[in-house]
Amino acid sequence: MAESKLEKLRKTKKHSPINVVMVTLVIGFIVLIVCQLLFFGFEMQQRTRTSGTIQDGSSGTGSGDITLTASDDIMLVACSDDDITDAVSAVRRAIVNIDVAGADVGSANRKGGPALNFDIPSTAALQTDEETLGSGIIIDARGYILTCYHLIKDYATVNVTVFSSVRQIYKANVVDVDIANDLAVLKIETERPLPVAKLANSDMVKITDIVLAIGSPFGFEHTVTCGIISDNKRSIVIGNTVYEDMFQTDAAVNRGSAGGALINSEGRVVGVNTAIASPSGYFSGVSFAIPINKARPLLLKAIEG
Repeated sequence: MAESKLEKLRKTKKHSPINVVMVTLVIGFIVLIVCQLLFFGFEMQQRTRTSGTIQDGSSGTGSGDITLTASDDIMLVACSDDDITDAVSAVRRAIVNIDVAGADVGSANRKGGPALNFDIPSTAALQTDEETLGSGIIIDARGYILTCYHLIKDYATVNVTVFSSVRQIYKANVVDVDIANDLAVLKIETERPLPVAKLANSDMVKITDIVLAIGSPFGFEHTVTCGIISDNKRSIVIGNTVYEDMFQTDAAVNRGSAGGALINSEGRVVGVNTAIASPSGYFSGVSFAIPINKARPLLLKAIEG
């Protein structure tokens, strides 16, 4: 016999508490998932804001907050291997050998040049049968070369070895000198334009800047050494002369390196290597260079007349 409508209604009412519990559990589960999703989204938003604060350089409120500069303003303290390679390539061919004894200075078997130190920066202490080796920087394509005065001051004949397309030796004439700053400008006559080193503004050089020294120590032509600026305004005394505002570096400089270029990571000349502080006469970690801005008046006078 079929159940009456009243009996069906009674059965439905008996099961209704179970249905309510099930519905409640389902709704609770859904609410839990929604809350988790909302929390996850809020956490991601907070991380994004934190990242944006660091990149934009905004300061935080806590003592442990880290503040960085915007990415466009970040200056790299070190340079990569590619930067150094490009820097050397930009100036290497503009570095020449200076020989005041008339010999071929390209051989590493030669004895080398003057002892570059505090007491004897010039050739005065050399025996007469020794050759004086040094370096120079081509600063004008017509053959003008910047070097150290102490290399050439006692000699009437100065030869220059150029390593542009081919290796050639030229007789050089002394155009002008700046004794107070230990600088000299030479001139050689060539049939073709020479590679030229670009000059930097040495007033912008800072302590810890990376620099490279290029010269011919002991006749090893175009030797490159690397270091930093240890001091950018060092006053030193060599003999009876005071040299002020010199660059002190730890880039290796030895006999034959004097007159060579001290360049920055962009391949521009910031100084002229001139002396080392050493009890033995050999490099011991302290070398000095004349800031290139000190040479500008001499260069203008010598080249432009």
